[in-house]
Amino acid sequence: MLGVDDRLYIAWQTDPVLIGGIWALSVIYTLAVGPLRKRIAPDEPFPVRNAILFYLGNLLFFLTEGSPLHDLAERYSLFAHMLQHNLVTYAVAPLLLAGTPVWLIRAMFVKTPIYPVARFITRPLTAFILFTVGYSMWHLPLIYEAGLQNSVIHHTQHVVFLAAAIILWWPIMSQVPELPRPARLTQLVYMFLQPVFQMLVYAVVTFAFDNLYPTYEMAPTWFTATQAEDQQLAGAFMGLSSFIAFGIPFIVTFARWYHEETGRTFEGHKLNRPEPEYKEAQL
Repeated sequence: MLGVDDRLYIAWQTDPVLIGGIWALSVIYTLAVGPLRKRIAPDEPFPVRNAILFYLGNLLFFLTEGSPLHDLAERYSLFAHMLQHNLVTYAVAPLLLAGTPVWLIRAMFVKTPIYPVARFITRPLTAFILFTVGYSMWHLPLIYEAGLQNSVIHHTQHVVFLAAAIILWWPIMSQVPELPRPARLTQLVYMFLQPVFQMLVYAVVTFAFDNLYPTYEMAPTWFTATQAEDQQLAGAFMGLSSFIAFGIPFIVTFARWYHEETGRTFEGHKLNRPEPEYKEAQL
């Protein structure tokens, strides 16, 4: 823990690129669902629920990147950095995705020349590989240390995390027929394998004998007694949060799959089979 002579130099971020980028995202979204909606989708009402989710996601993104948590993560604590990563991956990305109405996604990705690319990168296998490889590479000591030494790289890292996380959640959350979710069984396999394949990163961080990142080695601790404990806590937190983040939708999806296949609930009640919202992608 902090000693008498130790100080944590933390503050709210005032980086104009960071603040401007987050504000720009909100302004563009507001224009799209507001004044420009009549041109993009004339028959669509203002998406109140979507807007609330999107603004919550953007606010959380600012708190993750702009609050003193950023300084804790960049200078003092691997655990704080993993908290940042997991908030961006498991909270900000799903909120932004859920907050973007289907008609706006179509306007951005389906009715444009980038549709073939969007179709490819949102397929389960592609999304799985992109996120798993990207997530693992950012934790390599050389690349990770570069982010700790340079705030621009650090913020860029999290923007890349955010983009990769949106792609990651697409096969689970998509409501767009042209960029659909896969079949239920494929979704279950996808969610089961995500934390399993990331386990190598968690294990290396948790059980490493030495400090993996030199920046933290001599830094004062703020939550644990030593930096070794901070690193172990970070690794354990990474693993636990991943299993929770994918475990909850796994249970929900399994329940829906069971109902669709049997026409019954887990209590054994016979129910009418619901009509699917759209045809899910096949394997």
